[in-house]
Amino acid sequence: MDLEIFTITTAVILCGLAIIHAIFDGSSNRIQRLLMLATLFIYGIFLEYIGIMSGHHYYAEETVMFFEVVPLSIPLAWVGIIYSAMIIAEHLKLSLWMRILTTTFIALSLDWGMDPISVDLGLWTWTHEGGSFFGIPSFNFTGWFLIPIAFLIPYNLNWSTEKKRLRILTIREIDNNDSMNRKIYTLFLVVPLGLILMMGIGSITLVPFFYNLPLVIVIIFEFLTILIASFMIIFNFQNLKRVNWYDLIPPIVLIYVAYSHILLGFFTGQIVLSIHMILTTFPLVLALIFTLWKR
Repeated sequence: MDLEIFTITTAVILCGLAIIHAIFDGSSNRIQRLLMLATLFIYGIFLEYIGIMSGHHYYAEETVMFFEVVPLSIPLAWVGIIYSAMIIAEHLKLSLWMRILTTTFIALSLDWGMDPISVDLGLWTWTHEGGSFFGIPSFNFTGWFLIPIAFLIPYNLNWSTEKKRLRILTIREIDNNDSMNRKIYTLFLVVPLGLILMMGIGSITLVPFFYNLPLVIVIIFEFLTILIASFMIIFNFQNLKRVNWYDLIPPIVLIYVAYSHILLGFFTGQIVLSIHMILTTFPLVLALIFTLWKR
């Protein structure tokens, strides 16, 4: 299989499904929801560019490259993955910080299994060899822990005129704020604020100790990621039951990208990595199962 065709096809499907979901689920304010996807796409391009220019990794060449180093498939995939994780966590109806953490744990559950397969296939390469986790430095996973948080907080940030303070709203609450000021904020400020936040709190991951943590710590981190994401989904499963057909899209997006990589891994002889990814995607399977139940 041509890997470029695989990555582009997968990324287009992920992004396309996210767009379909945004159009139907955000019907009260479609422009705002589509702006959210657009800013996720731009956020992905610039954050990847910063990472590549910092010398940590580089991607295999694709026909379309942003700034000559970021393949089109990467930010397209970001849109589908992060958006879907945000929607699933929102449906769970958790408290503010648990919703934020669950979003990032769901996305990270996918990354724990996907990255080793992708790196082994040569889709991207880490410049510093000897990472403790299948050759990947822990910097990658601590970074992915922070990436959704650094986008979600600026996007959902809102000024309350009544209480005269900043609040972090839900995606639905942002949809309900159908004002031009909100759209301008989303279009011009969400990405810069997200990048600043990511670079600020993410700088700790570049400290030598945190850049490549001992394997036992990384494995504990992986186990806790999957355990916490699964726990949140199981104990709030009633909230995931679908009301509309498009409620199935977010878990399907994550399952699609997970099992397409698992099958690719089996077909290319990466048996151990594929089995490992089956285990890491347990929260995603749970999300799909509970969403299949009709409310």
